[in-house]
Parts: sequence; structure tokens; C-alpha cells
Amino acid sequence: MKKRLVLAGTILLFIAGFSACKKQDEATKPLRAKMVGKWQVNKIDVTTAGSATITTTYAATDYLDFKDNESDDFELGLGSNRSVGTFGARVGDEFYMDFSSKDLDCTVSAITTNKFQFTGTVVGSNPKVTETYYLSR
Repeated sequence: MKKRLVLAGTILLFIAGFSACKKQDEATKPLRAKMVGKWQVNKIDVTTAGSATITTTYAATDYLDFKDNESDDFELGLGSNRSVGTFGARVGDEFYMDFSSKDLDCTVSAITTNKFQFTGTVVGSNPKVTETYYLSR
């Protein structure tokens, strides 16, 4: 009888252990978890209200790296220029980026494991300036 109880208990522990170790589905991951990591910058569209959109295409070495650290730093490397700042995810598909020279209120258009597109509005800009980032991995 004791052997049966030990065997039944062991089987229950294995079942409970394996069912608790589900990998999180990409669709249910929080936005911050999807953003973190290094992304290649393909192009950035800059639109100033009342003006035509200016599109700049970048090289394979240009990147935006969202760091997974306590201060939520990011680094933007475009050519020989490097910018650093902090970011923070909000509820839903919104986040902010705080550069030393400007702040962006951003909304995600698309995010998958290998594609990230978002549009940021420069806080306090008059006329309104928006920047749309096209990133990939």
C-alpha cells in the first residue's frame, strides 16, 4: 500500500511540475518583453505637420537596442552617431522613449519576433513632428 501511495504521489508531482512550466505565448507577452533586445533599423520616416515626409534608409549595422536592466536603457546607433536614453512600456501598445534631446510618445503598429514598427510623436513639438521606425531582427 505504501509503494502505491509513493508512486501515485510521484506521478502527481511530475504532472503538476510539467503543467506549470508552460512557455509564454508570444501574443500574451507584455510589450516590454517583446521590445527588449537589439533591432536593426531599416528606415525612419519623419513627418512635420504641413510638410512632406522625409524617409531615411539605414545600413545593416544601424540598430536600436532596448536593454533589459533596472533603468530600462536603450541605445540608438545610426552611422557614427550614438544616442542613449530610457524607455518605458505603458498599458496596451504604448510606450515612451526619453532621449537627452527629445521625448517620444510611441504607439506600436506591429511587433513580432522579427518585426517591430512604431510611431512616436515628439513631445512638445509645434508644429507636430512624428517619427515612424521600421525595425527587424
